[in-house]
Amino acid sequence: MKYTADFETATWLENETWVWAWAVCEIGNEENIIIDNNIDSFMEFCKNSKNSTFYFHNLRFDGEFIIYWLLTHGFKHITSIEEREANTFETLISDMGQFYQITVYYYYHNRNAKKVTFIDSLKIIPFKVEEIAKSFKLSISKLELDYNKPREKRSHYNRRRKKVYNK
Repeated sequence: MKYTADFETATWLENETWVWAWAVCEIGNEENIIIDNNIDSFMEFCKNSKNSTFYFHNLRFDGEFIIYWLLTHGFKHITSIEEREANTFETLISDMGQFYQITVYYYYHNRNAKKVTFIDSLKIIPFKVEEIAKSFKLSISKLELDYNKPREKRSHYNRRRKKVYNK
């Protein structure tokens, strides 16, 4: 499966941030939208989305949260194919700090893998999100959001998962 994905993060505090909401939409089936409210549930969704690809617009931002989660949950960063095994991840990040891809291996044995790949769609479509719908004459558009409004930090255990079926 291929999905577009996005995190909404806390920006109203000076020294702390977290993912307070995430959403994924299946590419080619815009009625299949999953929304939840913490990075733990996002990473669980990814693990259960066998060999899926997730496109984040500006992976450099969202990828920092993914990498931090991986490093604090027993995953090891690797730099060669020979190191691939369960609970490892690879990154394709330029010397200039440009994120291109993150691949997470949940299972790896004899080249058989259960993995997810995160790709930076900004490198494919170099527009601001609000310009994409206009440029491609889509019937949908980016919603307005108050990024400075404080929101509750939710744990994996008190989440409220929603499946939304509207355009």
